Amino acid sequence: MQIKTKMSEEGIATQLLQESVGKNVLVKLKGRRSVRGKIKGFDKQMNIVIADAIETIEQTNNNNPEKDQESQIGDTLIRGDNVITIAVL
Repeated sequence: MQIKTKMSEEGIATQLLQESVGKNVLVKLKGRRSVRGKIKGFDKQMNIVIADAIETIEQTNNNNPEKDQESQIGDTLIRGDNVITIAVL
């Protein structure tokens, strides 16, 4: 009989997200974008609902360094396959 001692990767991710609900996070996305806000919820595909979200778009023009562009976007749904990392702030 084999006993599982390690939690699956999916289980760990779900647990970490569950512990982050209600906390402010920084979500790095594909395409040089990131979103800051409070996690309201998520589903098994790791789609995430963020409240009071602020989106940041990194500017990449090396010859003319510009500030990153920030926009208040309010409540938003982030599709899980666009997420690179999530950090609790």
